Amino acid sequence: TCCNPIQYQRPNKSEPYNIINAQFTYTIKNTDIYFGCENITNFRNEKQIISWENPFGQYFDTSTAWGPTKGRELYLGLRLKLK
Repeated sequence: TCCNPIQYQRPNKSEPYNIINAQFTYTIKNTDIYFGCENITNFRNEKQIISWENPFGQYFDTSTAWGPTKGRELYLGLRLKLK
């Protein structure tokens, strides 16, 4: 990214970040009910792809993707234990 135009330049280092995930499970007999959250802090690397609007152009670059692309995700599930 050293030789790209100013609008396509990125810093040489990323900021430190944490990804926090949690899952809780409640068991009733042979059934687990679980729910959880991934990326609780909703951290995202906003500008991952340089020149994304022009994928065949000379400045298109995916090498600057360094963090999560999706924000917070919640999930709920059911797990049956068969004998």
